[in-house]
Amino acid sequence: MFSKSLLLVFVLFASSINAGDIGVVGLGRTIFQPLCCYACLSSFWSLQLSCTEAQRETQDRGSDPFCHSTNTAYLSSLAYCMQVKCGADNVSSSETEQCWARVAGDGVSVGSLESNLPSIVPTVTLPYDAGALDQTSLVNEQYYEDSRKTIQGYVKQESAHALYGTILVAVVIGFCFCLGLHRLINYALPHRCLPRPISSFFSKYIYLPALVGSMHLRKFPGNIGYVPSRTLTLLVLCYIALNAVLCAINYPTLTPDTWYISSKKQHTSLIADRLGVLCYANIALTIMFSGRNTPLLWITGCSRSDIITFHRWVARVTAIEGVVHVVLYWNGTNSSGYNMFTLAAGIHTVNYNPSYWTWGIIAVIAMGFMVAVFSMLPLRTKAYEIFLFIHIAFAITILVGLWYHVVWRYHKAYGYEVWLYIAFAFWGFDRISRSLRMILLNWKSWILPSHPSAILELLPGDDFIKVTVFPSLIWNFSAGQHCYLYFPTLTTNPFQSHPFSVASWKNCSTPQPQTSANETSSSSLTPENPPPALPLHSTHNSTEPIIELQDIPLTTTPPNRTSSLPPKPSISFILRPEHGVTRNLHTRLLKSRKAKTAVIIEGPYGSAPSTKFRNADTILAIAGGIGITSILGYLQLYLSELEKGSKRRPSRFILFWTAREESLIAAVSSQMGDVEELNAKGVEVRVVCTGIGDGERVDVQELVRGEVLGEGGEGRKVCVVSCGPGALADGARKSVVGVVGKKGVSVDLIEEAFCW
Repeated sequence: MFSKSLLLVFVLFASSINAGDIGVVGLGRTIFQPLCCYACLSSFWSLQLSCTEAQRETQDRGSDPFCHSTNTAYLSSLAYCMQVKCGADNVSSSETEQCWARVAGDGVSVGSLESNLPSIVPTVTLPYDAGALDQTSLVNEQYYEDSRKTIQGYVKQESAHALYGTILVAVVIGFCFCLGLHRLINYALPHRCLPRPISSFFSKYIYLPALVGSMHLRKFPGNIGYVPSRTLTLLVLCYIALNAVLCAINYPTLTPDTWYISSKKQHTSLIADRLGVLCYANIALTIMFSGRNTPLLWITGCSRSDIITFHRWVARVTAIEGVVHVVLYWNGTNSSGYNMFTLAAGIHTVNYNPSYWTWGIIAVIAMGFMVAVFSMLPLRTKAYEIFLFIHIAFAITILVGLWYHVVWRYHKAYGYEVWLYIAFAFWGFDRISRSLRMILLNWKSWILPSHPSAILELLPGDDFIKVTVFPSLIWNFSAGQHCYLYFPTLTTNPFQSHPFSVASWKNCSTPQPQTSANETSSSSLTPENPPPALPLHSTHNSTEPIIELQDIPLTTTPPNRTSSLPPKPSISFILRPEHGVTRNLHTRLLKSRKAKTAVIIEGPYGSAPSTKFRNADTILAIAGGIGITSILGYLQLYLSELEKGSKRRPSRFILFWTAREESLIAAVSSQMGDVEELNAKGVEVRVVCTGIGDGERVDVQELVRGEVLGEGGEGRKVCVVSCGPGALADGARKSVVGVVGKKGVSVDLIEEAFCW
């Protein structure tokens, strides 16, 4: 559905190339046609007339001092030039007449071309450097030819700008579709892959390693951000290089040129225009990679963190191009073209609105502040709600500013607003998709009183909360997914949401293990016997991220059996109380332990496990702290595949979990089931508490090496799944890279992470 929607957008864009009213200049849309008409216009338009004040280079184009619509000498000279020159170019009389009606009076009706022809053929020819027109005259042939070549060169350059913007978007989106095709082939033909030595080489040196050393999910020194993976860094560098190349090529110099006061000014204008068009194309890409529901997530299969990282780099390039565009024009001219363009160049700004200049500056200033100041990692992590509000406000300002900048400057003649249409379409698609997701998963709770409310419960240890939500329909939930939860009655902002990993899910047909009556698990709660309602009042705002991947040590406790839910589809989340709404929930649950309240769910987001998981012989799951909630989803998927008897499934699941708090281990252990039953199904669980005494230090590298290079013959496949603090995840990645290609064992990595 989503990939088809994306394809539809580009089909519509491709169709518009031939529509003449939606495409961009040079790709279906033409400007300054017929050329003879505009060459004549350029030859006469800037001349001083008897009815005008002394022309000033700083005056606004198309303003009152240009009295073209009332001057007989100007109209008759222009009419005669168009009739003769367009006749020589074999332009039809109707086409010539249409052009005359558009341009002769600068938007004011002046009658037909024939009615403005001189009664006597003019005999006076204007000199090449004429500055005034006081009688009906013939156009200077050399100046006419130079004007004609100038317009041809201008159109060629504008077409090149639009073409390179289209190439930029096409290359990026085309690469995304190539990733999707590669993903599809791997799924359909898992055994038709590259020879092991070649695939091991790419995995060891390109796909898996961190960019430098082992730093990837750990924050960069100075808390300025994260270091992209080596693969993503190469893609970002290729994208930046593509922008640089498209900015650097194809700037021919026309001599003589009747529109620019010097060749240097011409080059400055051409470079500024190229940067401006690429900025618009990149705005479309920025929005494409920003949404929770962008089709690029489903097409590429990339993680949300990778898509957002690329979104940030596209936004940075966009801002740089926009800032340089403004600086070049700001230093070289003003909104009237002073000190860069000749008066003859005013024909391409007839009836423009000078405020386009102001709106462009506003948009670029907003870009600069958004990228350089208000998107820094400390703001995203410490005050996410403030960051989100500022981000949306600046995005709207940028899009509005860019819209008026191009529409008031070109009156939609050049088609550059097409890039904004694409941006609007993707933004609207994301917002509509969010609403549809919420309606599909929550409509019963809004209109059916009998539909159960969400159930909240303190887990053993009293430090963690389990939230069980009953969606309105059965959804294909899976491991590695997360949902956004809204607590509309517990926050001052009902639209405030936060993402949480799906810890478990239950469909109507999913049998559940039995549990004793004295076990304290929210699984024992039923919609028919709900707990007492929770007091719903709060003045706190929450700014906590999806899952706090903080470096927290751990302990072991024996797991308890989980209880069963009635045949109602449900989704469960385990929350760590932080600030705001989750702390508010925890405070109230300390009194009642179990409660029900309204919870709106939006999701699920995230891709289902790839063929790496399903084709592996052994799953080695490494969890740190609250990262165990994501790993629980993989454990449930493993057990589900085992129960269904799937042919393509792992036969062994090794779970290694470290946590600092005993309360966290007690809470999660109560949800994992009986250890002996898990062992019988090929599940090995090792839990290490690093918060007791000196704490046991975990050697992740030795763990991975021992499993991959231990017993087992050549051809065995191991998939390492990691979710935890940055240091643990980076250690797991480094360990996997270290064993790739050894002993003939195939090793893959699935890294569950949410980078702010």
